[in-house]
Amino acid sequence: MAHLNGAATYESPPTTASPNENGGGSDNKFTLEMLTDIRERLAEPFDPGEIKWRVTATSTKQTKHGPVKRGQLAAYADPQAYTDRLNEVFGEWGWTRDYDVQVVQNFERRGLTDKNKTVCAKIVVVSKVTVLGLGSHTGVGEEWADDENAATRAEAQAFKRACSCFGLGRYLYDFDAIWIDLDHAGRPVHTPNLPEWALPGYVKRERERQAANNRTAKQNIVQRETLAKVQDLCGKVGNGLSQFVVRKYGGVAKPEKVGFAKLTIILEKLTDIAKGIDRLRKAADAIGEQHYGTICREMNFASESIDDIPDRDALKKLLDLVEAEAAAKAPAAG
Repeated sequence: MAHLNGAATYESPPTTASPNENGGGSDNKFTLEMLTDIRERLAEPFDPGEIKWRVTATSTKQTKHGPVKRGQLAAYADPQAYTDRLNEVFGEWGWTRDYDVQVVQNFERRGLTDKNKTVCAKIVVVSKVTVLGLGSHTGVGEEWADDENAATRAEAQAFKRACSCFGLGRYLYDFDAIWIDLDHAGRPVHTPNLPEWALPGYVKRERERQAANNRTAKQNIVQRETLAKVQDLCGKVGNGLSQFVVRKYGGVAKPEKVGFAKLTIILEKLTDIAKGIDRLRKAADAIGEQHYGTICREMNFASESIDDIPDRDALKKLLDLVEAEAAAKAPAAG
C-alpha cells in the first residue's frame, strides 16, 4: 500500500522535479544552500511536547524503605511528528511513503508470563520514504503477530527508521541510558528532562531570552537597592561632597541617571567618604563647636555645615586639622 504526500515547498527550484521509477527525482538538482537548509531542518529536534517515553527494561534496587522497581526509558515521537516535519520541509506533495507488509511464520518465543516456548508469527513491514529530487530510504519494523496492534506498531517503526536515514529523528538514538523509579503500575514517577542538545533551536532561544529577562530583572532589583543606598549616603555626607562624587564618577548631576556599573563605583566612594564624615563629627565634638567653626572659616568654607565641604581633598585636609586639634586637646584634658 502507498501513501502520497505533497510537492516541494521551494518556490523556484533550479529545475523541475522528474520522479523516476523508484520515486526519486532524477532531474531535479538542489543547490548547496538548499541541501544545507534541508539537512538542518530535518535534523532539528522535535518540540519537547512531541517527545514521549517508554520503559524498555526493568530492574529492582534495594533501599532502606525496601525494594524499588526502576525502568530504563527510551525517548520516541509518534509517526505524526515525522509526517508533519516532512510536510513542513517538502510540502504535502513533495514526498511519498510505501509499505510492504509480510507475515513470517514459525518463530519460537518464550511466553510473556512463563518460560515455556511457543510458536508465533511475526508481522514484518518495510517502509520506503521517497523525497522527490533527493531519492529514497527504507526501514524495517517487526512485531509479534499476537499483539492486536502489531501491524500499526511495525508500520510506525519501519516509517521512523526510514526517516532517520534522512536525519529526521536520528538524534533520538543518541540518548544515554536513563533509569527512573517506577510506580506500582510500572509507570515512571516523573518525566526525564531533555538534555540541551535535544532541544529545538526556538526552545533554546526562548530559554535564553527568559534567562536574559531574569538577569535583567535581578539587575534592576540590585540597581534599585544600590541607588537607595547611594541616596542615603548622599544625605549623610552632605550636598557638596555628594555632588562632587556623582559628577566625578557618574558624569551627571543626579545618581538616578547613572548606569549600574558607575553606580556601584559611586556607592564605594560615598561609603569611604561617609567613614571620613563619621571621624570628622567625632573629632569636632572633641574640640567643640566654636573651635570647629573657626577651622572651617580658616579654610574659607561658607559655613561649618558639611554641605559646604566642596570635595574629597577639602574633607581630608579638614579632617587632618580637626583630628590633630582633638589629639592635642586630649592630653591636656587628661
